[in-house]
Amino acid sequence: MYNSSYPWLNFFYEKIIYQFLNKKNYNTFIFCSINGLGTISLVYEIIKWIFCINKKNLYSCSICNNCLLIKENNYPDLHIIKCKKNQTNISIESIRNLINNIYNSSYNDKGKIIWIPYAKQLNISSSNAILKILEEPPIDTWFFLQCKNKYEILPTIYSRCQFWHIYPPNEKLGISWLKNKFKNGKILKKIYIQTALRLCNNAPIYAYKLLNNIIWKERKILYNIFISSLEEDIMKLLYILNNKNILLYLNWIYLILLDTIKLHLKINEKYFYNLDQIFIINKISNLIFLDKILLMIKKILYYRNILIKINIINNELVLINLLLSLEKIYKHK
Repeated sequence: MYNSSYPWLNFFYEKIIYQFLNKKNYNTFIFCSINGLGTISLVYEIIKWIFCINKKNLYSCSICNNCLLIKENNYPDLHIIKCKKNQTNISIESIRNLINNIYNSSYNDKGKIIWIPYAKQLNISSSNAILKILEEPPIDTWFFLQCKNKYEILPTIYSRCQFWHIYPPNEKLGISWLKNKFKNGKILKKIYIQTALRLCNNAPIYAYKLLNNIIWKERKILYNIFISSLEEDIMKLLYILNNKNILLYLNWIYLILLDTIKLHLKINEKYFYNLDQIFIINKISNLIFLDKILLMIKKILYYRNILIKINIINNELVLINLLLSLEKIYKHK
């Protein structure tokens, strides 16, 4: 087991290293995953193995000079390409500088690695420049690109890579990992851990951060205000939604409405997202009919998409429009 910190990554690590051992490896890899899985850790460990002087079968030694230099981000043949400060994209100049470096001799004949942790930062020009290198890559040179979905990468680049979808662990492993994380601190009921995992798309690292954040308590406040707003005044939601967590809070309302639909359809509670909020889900189901919940969800997703896609926008005005739309739906007879 290479990484006891994130045991769900062991499977991917071993399969990739076996490829190298069997001389079946690609020169270019795409690692696609949601946040909160520790994929950066996986890439680091593969890089360490490639450059390690004293590797033992599947594992790097972690103590040789090369391993230590990688740990300190000082290894001369590891090129991590990101956009510079105050820039939103990786510039063509960054790729040209890379080209000037990667065709030089390597540090100790272990090859070179180009790592792009955020492939989304590549624009058309820098993507095409990378593509030219991939078409005729230097000997013993590997490329690692990371993304959230493959559509962040040009199809011409994607077609030249081995694609790895790093998926979340099953819920049982996620719960086990989180219980171990909390064993020396606060004790949490399994139902809270399960709920946090489901709200975080089964990403254990994100679930751990959520459970350790004040926002976990604010979630319950949000749901109570949501009930109160339905019963009294929809604008009660405005002050709690209109902050930096606006997208997260809208997502939570969306998910609890999905749970309410499941309740209306008599789906077993074990399939709910909000396992710890059955009382709230029941209250919502008593206030809103199924057909109206479906319309409300459609509105929430519509306005949430506006907030995501338009950078410069008055969030408060968007929220007011959303809340008035919701009120019109559930009060309409």
